[in-house]
Amino acid sequence: MKMKLVGKILHLIDLLNEWLGRVFAFLIVALMFLVVLDTCLRYFFNSPTIWGLDVSEMLLLGIVCLGGGYCLLHGGHVKVDILYSRFSPRKRAFIDLVTHFFLLILCLVIIEFGVETARNSYSLGEVSVESGWEYVMWPLLSLVPLSGILLGLQALAKWIRDLVIVIKGSDALGSKVVRGEGGLRG
Repeated sequence: MKMKLVGKILHLIDLLNEWLGRVFAFLIVALMFLVVLDTCLRYFFNSPTIWGLDVSEMLLLGIVCLGGGYCLLHGGHVKVDILYSRFSPRKRAFIDLVTHFFLLILCLVIIEFGVETARNSYSLGEVSVESGWEYVMWPLLSLVPLSGILLGLQALAKWIRDLVIVIKGSDALGSKVVRGEGGLRG
């Protein structure tokens, strides 16, 4: 019964990151459009937008922050696997238990400092002063702890799956959302 409940929770984490990754992937299209528009306005009409660079940075922040968990789920983070790929699934799971533990600690630090920074920005009414237009900063800064939460949840899901592999020798909690890497069963 407990494994079934854990499996359902892991499935919800996978679904959340998969859904967010797919929905916010469209920010890439918006970013591309904005960069092309601002470049054309600058070089052909000598009249760039006052807000183009800022909005591009905001979109990029959204893509990076909201896509971290999706990237981990699909095994898209950079790694060196010269030896790793030759290990048995159980040995790989053990190595991932250690490395993902440190990732979880990093996510907790990102969440803690991100919440503190966003809260301070909100309470001070902080606005961007280096920009051509003064926009409120706290909504953007809130993406930082949100990214820590999303990546941390996916890292925890992977950590639990790896723990099951190390203990049982099989991938009993593999993802139903994606096969391979973060969802295992690959």
